Order: sequence, then C-alpha cells, then structure tokens
Amino acid sequence: ASVVTFCVRSGTEYRDVTMKRELLEVKDPVSYRLSETRADGTKVGYIRVSEFNSRVKPSLEAALRDLEGQQVSAYVLDLRGNPGGAFQSAVEIAGLFMSDKLATDVVDGNGVSLKFRTSANKVAIDPSDPIAIWVDGRSASASEVLSGALKDNCRAVVMGDQTFGKGLVQAVYGLKNGYGLVLTVAKYLTPAGTDINKVGGGGSFRCA
Repeated sequence: ASVVTFCVRSGTEYRDVTMKRELLEVKDPVSYRLSETRADGTKVGYIRVSEFNSRVKPSLEAALRDLEGQQVSAYVLDLRGNPGGAFQSAVEIAGLFMSDKLATDVVDGNGVSLKFRTSANKVAIDPSDPIAIWVDGRSASASEVLSGALKDNCRAVVMGDQTFGKGLVQAVYGLKNGYGLVLTVAKYLTPAGTDINKVGGGGSFRCA
C-alpha cells in the first residue's frame, strides 16, 4: 500500500505525519443462528445487527431467507449497541418485515413533513411470524427508526432498556476557514408521531 504524508500545524510548530493508505473492507454487520426449538415445535431465530451500513440490507435478507428455510417461525432482532448508520437502510429493512407501511415521518423546521413508507411486496418472512426487538441505551438513530416503525405498526414488540434518543437530521456545511458548521435541519418521528430525540424508546410489550 502507498503512504501519504501530512503536514500538521500546532500553534507555530509544524510536523510531518506519515500514514499508510489502505482499503478497508466494509464488514458484514449481520450474524444469526437458530437459537432454540421450543416444546411446541416453534423454532426461534436470533439475528444480531451491529450497524446500518451498505451491506446490512442484502445480508439481513439472506439471513431471513435462510432461517425461513429452516422453518423458523419467531424472531429476535438484536439491536443492542447498534449506533445506527444509513437512515435509508432502516426504512429498507423495515420493508423486509411489513409491506407498504409508514416507516417514519421526517419533519423540517417549518413543519413540512416527508413520509417514508416501506416497499410493497418485499417481505422476507411470513407476516404472521412474531418479532421481538432487543434494544439498550446504545441503540440509536437508524436503530430507533427501525424499532419505532415495527412497534408502531404492531409488527414487533420492543424489549430492553431505553434507547439513546438520536432523532435529528443534521447537515454539515464547510466554512472557508476550514471549520465546519453542523445544523439540525429536521427530526424523525415514529409512525405514531413520537419524537424520540433525547428521550429514546424503551422496551414495551404493547404496540401503539
């Protein structure tokens, strides 16, 4: 791999920093397994999603197809410690569990809303398969969009601790002096109209 050298200034002092340039592979954020077979014959699939990156949707879809092929009929979706990532991925993933439903409502500072719905006829599992979503205080942003979408549409129950509460859409603007300005331009609302920013969404065994 090639190297690149930066000149770093600290006050009136300058120093060179040399770093190796490498291509980093985007990691597969999905792991899964058949976790148990209950006495009544119900097979439970466990799926862990660590972040929402470019690979999450096709990887999760493949995992669901595989588990369905193993006759799984109940799911645990583990989003604990998932800080979020690509917002659109959360909407796309919601479409693997429910067809043509409101996933989230993005409202700007003027009160203008843009509604995001899931795709139609892209569901990867049986619509009757129960889903439990596991969250904690480090589940944030896209994790909260996904869990709120499935909960408010009565497609899943949410269990665990209160989530982080990151429900803002922010834009970064570069300034001439090299600094950046971060502005909040909108916020996410769950389908039921809940603003999760700084509040989060806790475990609940009831849908809206």
